[in-house]
Amino acid sequence: MRIGVLTSSRADYGIYLPLLKLLHADNRFQVEIIAFGMHLFDKYGKSLNEILKDNLGKIHVIEGMPTSDRKKDIALGYGNLVKNFAHFFYENHYNIVLALGDRFEMSAAVQAGIPFEIKFAHLFGGETTLGATDEIYRHQITLASKLHFVATNIFAKRVANIINSTDNIFVVGALSLDNIPRLKPWPEVCKLYNIPNRPFILITVHPETVQAENNIKYADQLFEALLDLSTEDHLLITGTNADVNSTVYEKRFEELKKLRSNNVTIVKNLGRENYFAAMKNSLLLLGNTSSGIIEAASFGKYVVNLGNRQHGRPQNENIINVPFEKDAIKEAVKMGKRKGAFTGKNIYHKPNSAKLVVNALYNARL
Repeated sequence: MRIGVLTSSRADYGIYLPLLKLLHADNRFQVEIIAFGMHLFDKYGKSLNEILKDNLGKIHVIEGMPTSDRKKDIALGYGNLVKNFAHFFYENHYNIVLALGDRFEMSAAVQAGIPFEIKFAHLFGGETTLGATDEIYRHQITLASKLHFVATNIFAKRVANIINSTDNIFVVGALSLDNIPRLKPWPEVCKLYNIPNRPFILITVHPETVQAENNIKYADQLFEALLDLSTEDHLLITGTNADVNSTVYEKRFEELKKLRSNNVTIVKNLGRENYFAAMKNSLLLLGNTSSGIIEAASFGKYVVNLGNRQHGRPQNENIINVPFEKDAIKEAVKMGKRKGAFTGKNIYHKPNSAKLVVNALYNARL
């Protein structure tokens, strides 16, 4: 069975990884990785190098991602990706093509495959993120797909409502939490990325793409909060996604680094395992990333969740929701630090997630 795997960012590749390892080791499958989007850019950590190093299947590279974060350029980039994927799907044929998540570039790849009647398998549809246009792209991918792998029963019901059917919907939990390897000792990760080995807050922030003009004031408020927080704790900041107004945050983070050079570290791309190591060893997570909602509870961490980007996703009890306001952010961080370790359950965890996907792929009747 020939399987194509669409991956456009360090985030989705890290989620795929447990599944890719199983598929690659299973002689029933011929795996081909189709890399595009943020993977190809130095500014996002050139994560294509990780894919090449892992060597988990034949690798195709598709160009076309916009280099600017303006709305017009993202729309034009979407069109370029559709065009380039049209050529690719004309030349390459698969039994099933995996598409994960909800980003605009993933949607573009899937839209190009519709006329070719590509059999897409969508991982993690049915979710809700009201502070991002990802909401639209996610549902587009769901409608174009024949197989659906979702994290919870709630999401299964939403997918069923979208496709008007309960067929070929599988509840598999959060794939990113499946078979987490033994993580590197934190001092080794610190040495690798030149991170001071002392207490730190892990910060992962992406733009809100609904009412995107608000990101300017959001970035200002976050900057002021981080300026104060950096006097007490080290701040480890990871790279933003390629969304509208992402440079607004990047510039403020760089400014913060100049003002607090000894107390701020910026790493564009930690990769899945090192990011998990950072999460495990942090004081808490601050940001608006899905990793805070889905994964942090499994590492015993409280999360200060900013704004509306993740609004609509079911939350574990480790989440502290705050607006992009300086004082609210600072107070929430203090609260999270006082709470210490989170000891509750993670509603997104399900054992053997990757095996559930592999079995469904092999037995699929499409």
